[in-house]
Amino acid sequence: MAFSIKINGIDKLQKRLRRLGDQVQKDIAKKATGRGAAIIRDEARNKAYKAPEPYRVYNSDGKGGKTCTVVQPGHVGRSVIMKRIPASERYGLTSKHVVTVSNSKEIPKGARQIATFVEYGINMPQPHPFMRPAYDNKRGEAKKAATKILMTEVRKEWKK
Repeated sequence: MAFSIKINGIDKLQKRLRRLGDQVQKDIAKKATGRGAAIIRDEARNKAYKAPEPYRVYNSDGKGGKTCTVVQPGHVGRSVIMKRIPASERYGLTSKHVVTVSNSKEIPKGARQIATFVEYGINMPQPHPFMRPAYDNKRGEAKKAATKILMTEVRKEWKK
């Protein structure tokens, strides 16, 4: 459930960016992709389904038994995060952020599995998608914010 945004067609800006140092390029790209991902993350948190009341989740305890945990409403929304992908996994991209659901944000563990059930309606009367609608609703705003950061930061560095 991760999406990425790619900005193309900014030739003049790209030429100026290439002339700057590698570290400056990385810093600017990190700021730009981070700003775009933060907008989509916030929208996904707002759109995430909140159960009407606390519910129980049963997990294996690793010893052949099961544990029962009571989950408070809003658990999935609080577990939506953005993370920066390390250079070893970016394959030629300067910077990449991903919006996803963390498995370890709070107790109980397993928010990622619960988010999958909610998003696609598994074991539920109907699905409650939140990741794709968040991306669809805010992708234009995220692109504009990332482009604005790119332009202002390149101009700032170019003047130095």
